[in-house]
Amino acid sequence: MQRRNPLLTALGAILILIFTGGPIVLAFVGSIVPDRVMFDPNRGLFDEVTLENYRFIFTGELPPAYLETGANRTMISDAARQVPRSLWNSAQIAFASLLINLLLGAPAAFVYARYAFPGKKLSFMFIILSPLVPTVALITPIYIMIQEAGLIGSKLGIIFVHAAKALPFTVLILSIFFRKQPTELFEAATIDGCSRFQSFFRIAVPMALPALAATGLFAFMLSYAEFMFAMVLSGDASARTASVVMASLARNPDVSWSLLNAGIFIAILPTLILVALVWRFVIADLVRGAVKS
Repeated sequence: MQRRNPLLTALGAILILIFTGGPIVLAFVGSIVPDRVMFDPNRGLFDEVTLENYRFIFTGELPPAYLETGANRTMISDAARQVPRSLWNSAQIAFASLLINLLLGAPAAFVYARYAFPGKKLSFMFIILSPLVPTVALITPIYIMIQEAGLIGSKLGIIFVHAAKALPFTVLILSIFFRKQPTELFEAATIDGCSRFQSFFRIAVPMALPALAATGLFAFMLSYAEFMFAMVLSGDASARTASVVMASLARNPDVSWSLLNAGIFIAILPTLILVALVWRFVIADLVRGAVKS
């Protein structure tokens, strides 16, 4: 067996860490360093550190530095005040998308993995290949459907679209896991009098908990980061998600760099927490299971 070079492994790990963690660190540093310090070549980067941008985002209290002409950029955008509400909107929409995906995707995947029925292959291929349709081609028909349903500007319309976008992935991944489960267990359950419904909840679901958690979190992240449909369907600020608010903040000329970085870092935090949860409760269990196998 060929031995790996530990130096190359360490170098690769460092490069991955720089490219993945570097932007997060830069966003945090840029959020606590005022513009007047950031763009002054005669001052050190950490000569002045402040949390005034975070205070403005969560309380609306205008930092004194923004009122001093010439001392700092006098640019501050009210769009930054929408960040906390947009994070709550994104969390609600993404969590609802997660629940819908598990409630609909898990039973569908179990049926596709375990049972034969007319049109099985055709319908499965339709579900799996549907994400290949460009998002731009779907915006107009989906907008018309949501408008006819009276859901434009509501979270419910965005939830339905996000759940539908993640459902093919959920069905595909869970069907693979359900297909790998021992057939003997389900045959024994049938002999003992379990119905298909009982076999699903008492045997299939407990054995597929890591896969259910992984696909559910993927649906959450897909909804949390989605931009196109959220922008078109959100309407006013009451239903805007974090991705929409951050995009409007980034292209707004009336905003400082430190305020923009503060909004970016706040929007990143939920994803960092989810990454930690995925590693702690999902990836670690899968790795342990593979080692035991």
